Amino acid sequence: MADSAGSSPFAKHEAQVSAGTLGLWFFLAALTIFFGASVLGYWVIWLGAERDAVLDLPALPRGLWVSTALLLASSGAMHWALTSIRNNRSRQLQLGLLVTTLLGLAFLGVQTRCWVQWAAPLAAALSQSQTRFLLTGFYVLTGIHALHVIGGLIPLTIVTLRAARGRYSSSYYAGVRYCAMYWYFLDGVWLVLFATLLLGT
Repeated sequence: MADSAGSSPFAKHEAQVSAGTLGLWFFLAALTIFFGASVLGYWVIWLGAERDAVLDLPALPRGLWVSTALLLASSGAMHWALTSIRNNRSRQLQLGLLVTTLLGLAFLGVQTRCWVQWAAPLAAALSQSQTRFLLTGFYVLTGIHALHVIGGLIPLTIVTLRAARGRYSSSYYAGVRYCAMYWYFLDGVWLVLFATLLLGT
């Protein structure tokens, strides 16, 4: 009786997974507020900027469409990985996680190329007010998202390595589930940010 009374409510795996999932939902809710505030700040700056700062701006880098496709594809690979482990298909899980990780890195590579390619002509051709608008708009929005992608790649790499060692099964895959939740979130956030930039730049 004493052991039962003193045992932790999170001793069981199911309770641990439930607690972890709830904690991640709270974390994603906080990030939603953060990104929402960033988008709102963008529109506040857009509405308050001089008209010359938001009119006749160069078109967004075409590479953003490529990076969007890469991120969508990575979410598809992540979904494949999650579905695979639920059906106890370890090899497909490993491949899905590896593809997700590589596509995430490719997304960052294309984003970096877009930043570099767009920076030089903008600096040479735009007024100070236009440059300030773009620095607080395009570069901030895409930059904070990229930082969160980098942050997501760290646990994703760990989970991928653990999957390669056979650490997951249909009855134990919490790490895969958490990574999938976060990756889907990043995908959704990027679509909102991209739409915002298309409308406001």
